[in-house]
Amino acid sequence: MVFLALLLLVPVAVRYWSKRRKPAISWTLTGVAFGAVISPVSLGLYATYFYGPFFIVTGMVGLLSTLFHGAPGYYLCLWSGLVKTGVVSGSASFGVETVNGLLWGSVYGGAGAVFDRLSALRPAL
Repeated sequence: MVFLALLLLVPVAVRYWSKRRKPAISWTLTGVAFGAVISPVSLGLYATYFYGPFFIVTGMVGLLSTLFHGAPGYYLCLWSGLVKTGVVSGSASFGVETVNGLLWGSVYGGAGAVFDRLSALRPAL
């Protein structure tokens, strides 16, 4: 589970690549990449809590992030009939995380698009 926290390298790599190749939409691409991985990253950060007292902070950040980022995908899957009420485990969690990735990728990508637009309007110094 802790390896899920390494998914944070995906938006970092996208930011590095897009800043050089697609600077006009760099924040949009970074936001989409961040949103696509935030739910599993939250679970990975939460798992660090169980490694000992040095990881309490990352574990609590992961717990709060999981509570925020995990629920919308679960409830959308529940509403659409993809999962049944209760604890999601096994292959059902793949569907929930996919829905979370699409949802949060859209949200954070939209925020990145707004930031790209505002930075394009700002005069260069």
